[in-house]
Amino acid sequence: MFRSTASKIAIIVLFALALGYFDLPSKYKIIPGTPTSIKDAKVHLGLDLQGGSQLDYKVDLRKVPQKDQKTVVEGVKNVINRRVNGLGVSEPNIYTSVMGTEQHIVVELAGVKDLNEAKRIVGKTIQLEFKEKREKEDPEYKETMKKIAQSIFKNVSNTKKNFEAVGQEESFASPGKVKFFENDWKFASEITNKSIADKLENKETLTVVPEMLEGNDGYTVGENNQITPMEGYFIVKLLGRRDTSLLPKDEKSVEVSHILVSYRGADKSPETVTRNKEEAKQLAGELLGKLKAGEDFKKLAKENSDEPGAKDSAGKLPVSVKADGQYVEPFTNAALTLTKPGEFSEVTETPFGFHIIRADNFTQVKYSQIFVSTAPDPWQDTGLTGEQFDRADVTFDKFLRPTVSIKFNAAGAKLFEDITARNVDKPVAIFVGGNLISSPNVNEKISGGNAVISGKFTVDEAQALARDLNTGAIPAPVVLNGQSTIGATLGEEALQKSIKAGIVGFILLAIFMLLNYRLPGLVAILALTLYTAILFFLIKSELPLPFAISIGVLIFIVIINKILKSRDGGWEKLISFVLGCFILFFVTFLLSNAVVLTLAGIAGVILSIGMAVDANVLIFERTKEELRAGRPITSAVDVGFDRAWSSIRDSNFSSLITCAILFYFGTSIIQGFAFNLAAGILVSMFTAITITKTLLNAVMKANWGHNMWLWGLKNKAVEQQNPASVSQEIHEAPSKMYHIIEKTKMWFGFSGTVLVISLVAVIMFGLKLGLDFTGGTLLDFTFDNKVTVEELKAELKNLEKIINVGASTSKTTAASGTTLESGRQAISFDNSRIVTSPGTNQYMLHLEHIDNDTHDKIIAGLTAKFGALTENRFTTIGPVVGDTLKQKAVMAVLLAMAAIILYLAFAFRKVPKHVSPWKFGVCAIVALVHDIIIPIGVFAVFGLEVDALFITALLTVLGFSVHDTIVVFDRIRENLRFQERDETFAHTANKSMTQTMRRSINTSVTTLITLIALLIFGSASIFNFILVLVIGITVGTYSSIFIASPLLVLWQKKSGHV
Repeated sequence: MFRSTASKIAIIVLFALALGYFDLPSKYKIIPGTPTSIKDAKVHLGLDLQGGSQLDYKVDLRKVPQKDQKTVVEGVKNVINRRVNGLGVSEPNIYTSVMGTEQHIVVELAGVKDLNEAKRIVGKTIQLEFKEKREKEDPEYKETMKKIAQSIFKNVSNTKKNFEAVGQEESFASPGKVKFFENDWKFASEITNKSIADKLENKETLTVVPEMLEGNDGYTVGENNQITPMEGYFIVKLLGRRDTSLLPKDEKSVEVSHILVSYRGADKSPETVTRNKEEAKQLAGELLGKLKAGEDFKKLAKENSDEPGAKDSAGKLPVSVKADGQYVEPFTNAALTLTKPGEFSEVTETPFGFHIIRADNFTQVKYSQIFVSTAPDPWQDTGLTGEQFDRADVTFDKFLRPTVSIKFNAAGAKLFEDITARNVDKPVAIFVGGNLISSPNVNEKISGGNAVISGKFTVDEAQALARDLNTGAIPAPVVLNGQSTIGATLGEEALQKSIKAGIVGFILLAIFMLLNYRLPGLVAILALTLYTAILFFLIKSELPLPFAISIGVLIFIVIINKILKSRDGGWEKLISFVLGCFILFFVTFLLSNAVVLTLAGIAGVILSIGMAVDANVLIFERTKEELRAGRPITSAVDVGFDRAWSSIRDSNFSSLITCAILFYFGTSIIQGFAFNLAAGILVSMFTAITITKTLLNAVMKANWGHNMWLWGLKNKAVEQQNPASVSQEIHEAPSKMYHIIEKTKMWFGFSGTVLVISLVAVIMFGLKLGLDFTGGTLLDFTFDNKVTVEELKAELKNLEKIINVGASTSKTTAASGTTLESGRQAISFDNSRIVTSPGTNQYMLHLEHIDNDTHDKIIAGLTAKFGALTENRFTTIGPVVGDTLKQKAVMAVLLAMAAIILYLAFAFRKVPKHVSPWKFGVCAIVALVHDIIIPIGVFAVFGLEVDALFITALLTVLGFSVHDTIVVFDRIRENLRFQERDETFAHTANKSMTQTMRRSINTSVTTLITLIALLIFGSASIFNFILVLVIGITVGTYSSIFIASPLLVLWQKKSGHV
C-alpha cells in the first residue's frame, strides 16, 4: 500500500512539474528540446483585456431554406474571415452565435480601434456574378460611370444623407466599380491625389467637398493579384483635423524642411563639398543666425543646402518625421521637439553633416471617400448572377481529382448555355462579393444547366470554393447589429487588477484553510495549487486532436474506475457515467482548442478557485465528525470521502446545469464565464477525489500524521470505537443543538420584510436596464484636462443643437434587403446618463443609438472644447439584440429552476415515502427565488445598472445557492435513515442543520473570500457583476439554512407528517 501511495505521489509531483513548466511564460521555458507548440503556448486574451474592436452581424436567413442555413452561415463566416485576414489583424476571433432564433457572426479584432475601416472591409454584401472577357471597350462606359458618380454626389451632398451608409450601399450595388474608403490620418503632402489634398486644406470638419473630383490615385491590388488603376471620380468627406504637436512623442509626426551643411568625409557628402567639419559647423551657425534675424528660409536653403535637389525643393522633405526610424535618431529627436510651424531647431549634427530643421506643418486630416472607377473593366456582365444560380457541390473527375460542379435553375441554364457557346476557349470569371475567385476556361458549350469547374484544387480548396459559391447564390445579407471598441489601456488595467485580485484571493483562501483545518488545510492548498495549474493548462493548451483524445480517454477511464468502485446505487452510477462522458468530450475540446479569456472568464476562474475548496471543506468536516466519534484516522478519511461524495456530486451537478444553460442562452462574454466555471467545477471534482485523497493517504503513513491537533481537533488523541458505534453516534443529536425550526416565524418574517421591500422597490423605482437590454450607445472617454460634469452637460446641449441641424429619421432599404439609415437621426441628451469615476477625468456617457457620423461629431466637438481626450470604449447595440436578450434572460432563469427541481427530485428519490422527493426540489426553488429577488431589490433601491452580466450572476447564484441547500438536505436524507421511532421530522431537520452549519458557512466563506478580493481589487467594469454574486451567495447561505429547511418542515406538518 505504501509503495502504491509513494508511486501516486511521484506521479502527482511529476504531473505538477510538467504543468508548472507548461504554464510558465515563454521566456522561462529554457529546457533544450522543448517543442515549439509548448514554448509558444499562451493565454489568448479577449478584447476587454487587450483592447480592440468587435462587430456583431446578424445573418438574415428568412429567404434561405432550412436545410441550407447552416452552410450559408458557415459560408458567410468564411468570406468574412478572408476579408479580416486582409486587414492584417493578429489572431482575429470570428465565431457564430445563436441569439434566440437569430444567427449572428461576431468578429473580434484585437488591437484595432478604427471601427470604420473594419466595417468597410468586413461588412460588404456578398454577391455572386458570372462575367466574360470584354472584347472591346465600351465608348459609353466612362460617361455611364460619370452619371453614377453624379448621382452619388447629389445624394451625399444632401445634408440629410449619411455619407457612410450611401457609400456602403453603392459599393454593394456596384461591386468592383464603386468603392468606399476611410483613410487614416495624413498630412496633405502624403495624399497622392493632389486635388483631394487641395480641397481639404480649408474644408470644415465633417462636411463633404462641394464638388466631384476627377483624377487617379495609384493602383489597387485585389485577389489573384489583380492590379486595377484607381482612375475615376472621387467624392470626399473630411472627418477630422488634428494638431500632431499635441500628441505624445511616440505618436507625434511633423512635416519639415531642412538646410544641410555637409563636409568632406561626411556620409554621402557630395564631391563638390571641400569644407572641413569645423568650417561646416561655423557656416551652419551663421545660417541659423540669419534665419533668426528674419531672412527667408527657402532662399537660404536653395543657396546653401548640400541636400541633393535642394535648389528645387528648398529643403522640403518628402516624408514626414516620426519616431519610426525613417531618419537618423539625432535628426528625428530634433524635429520632434519642435512645437509650432515656422520654428527652427538648433544646429543638429548627424553623420551627414549639420542640419537646421524647420517645422512646416503639424496638421493632419482624416477623410472618407467614395470612389467611382472609370478604368476599363476587363470583364463585362453577362446577366448571370446568384438569382439564377442553384447550388454548387464538390465532385471528383475520373482521375479522382476534386472539382466543383455547379447547377443553375431553368433561366440560368439557358443563359449559361448562351454564355459558354460564345466563350469557347475563353475564360468565364466568377466573382463573389466583387472579388474574383475563379476564372475557368470554357472547353465547349455547356447545356443542361450543369457545369464543372476544374483546376488544381485540393479537397479543402474545392469545398471552400463550393461554399463561396453557395454563399453568394443564396440571399443572406448581413446586418450590423452592434459594435464595440475598447482601448488597449483599459484592457491592460483590467487584466492587471484581475490578476492582483486573484493572487490576493488565493492567499486569503490559503490562510483561511490553514487556520480552520490545519494539516488537511495545507493539503487542500497544495491540491488547489495543482488545480490552478491544471485549469490554466486547459485554458492555454492547443494540443493535436489525437493527443487531446488520448488524455480525455485516460481521464474517462479513471472516472469509470471510481464509479465502479463507488457505493452509489445504479441510477447514481448512471448519472456519474453520463457526467464522465460529458467530461470526456469537454476535456478533449478544451485540450485541442485554446480558450479566449475575457474579463468575465477570469472572474469565472477566480470564482471556481473559491468553489474548488468547497469539496475539500465538505470532506474535511465529515472526516472530523468521524474522528470525533472515535473512528480510526485511516477509515475516517475513507468514510469522509464516501459520505461527502453525494453532496459534492449533487451540488456540482446543479452548478453544471446552470453553466450549460448560461452557455446555451448567453452571448460570447457570458459563454466564456460559463465555460471557465464549468471547467473549474469539473477539475475541482477531479482534484478532490484523486489529488486530495492521495495526499491525505500519504500524510497518514507518517506517525505525526496521526496527531489529532493537526486534524483540527482539540484533543491529541480520541478514543477509538467500533464502526457501528461511530455510525450511531454521528447520527445522534449534538450536545449543543441550534433550535432553528422553532424560530421559523422569525426567519420567515425577516425574509418576508426584505422581499416586500425589494418588490416594492422594483415596482416604484424600476430597474435601470443597461445597454444590453435597451440598445443604444456607450461612450467611455478620458480627458487630458480637468472637466466638470456641469461643463460636460453644457457642451453636450450645445452639440445637440449643432448635430440636429438638418437631421432626419427616414430609412431606406437597399437592394440587398438591408435597411440603412438614409440620414442622421435627431438626438437628445436629455435622457442620457453621465457616469464619472471619482478623482479622475474619465466619463461614461449612455445615449440612445447613434450612428458613426454623430459619434464623430460628439468626439470632435468635445475635443475642440476641452482639448485632447482618449476614447476608451465605443459600443452600440441595436434594440433588436436588447429585446432578444431580455427574452433569453427570462427563459434561462425559468429553465434553470425547472432543471434543478427535476434533478433534486431525482437525487432525493430514496427518502422515506412520507417525505416526497418533489418537496425537496420545490423548497430549494422557493429558497432560490428568495435569493434572486433580494439582489434585484438591492439594485432597484440603489439604481445600479442591470445588464447581461447581471443575469449571468443571478444564474450563478442559482447554481451556487443550491450547493448549501443540498448539503443540508443531503444530511436530512441521511439522518432520516437513522431516525428514532419517536423522533419528529422537525427534530431531524434541526439536528441536520446543526451538524452541517459549520460546513455550510465555510463553503460560502471560501467562495466569498475570492469574490470580495475581486470586488475590492478587480476591474470596475465587472464590479456590479461581482456585487450580485456576493449579495446572492450571502443571501443563499442564509436561505439554505433558515428558509429551505424550515419550509420543508412546515410543508411536512401541513401534510400531517410530523
